[in-house]
Amino acid sequence: MAPVLLLHWNWSEIIDLAAELQHDGWDVITESDDGVRAVQMALENPPAAIAISLRVAPNHGRDVALTLADHTEGAAIPIVFFDGDERGRKKVSRALPDAVIVDWPELPAALGKLTAGAGE
Repeated sequence: MAPVLLLHWNWSEIIDLAAELQHDGWDVITESDDGVRAVQMALENPPAAIAISLRVAPNHGRDVALTLADHTEGAAIPIVFFDGDERGRKKVSRALPDAVIVDWPELPAALGKLTAGAGE
């Protein structure tokens, strides 16, 4: 199965987050610096899903998701947002009404639901 692309805009934290997802059985690739690079990565080698952090710079994560939605290939990739404050979550929900937003502990299960049947 293709890996999960984890986007979190704090390089000092993303390693630990990726390790937690790997512990739950996910193959993880990460991006923490550049939303344009994240979009390019997703379009060139589509992951099974994308997990976008709303903890830091929630508008940045929302913009990545909106940019992907503008591409046929990107729109087909399941995205789940995690964490963030109520304001950031509401902005994402307004821009992307079908967005899945969970707390970090629920992320592995949400990814499992979004990717169920992928690659079959």
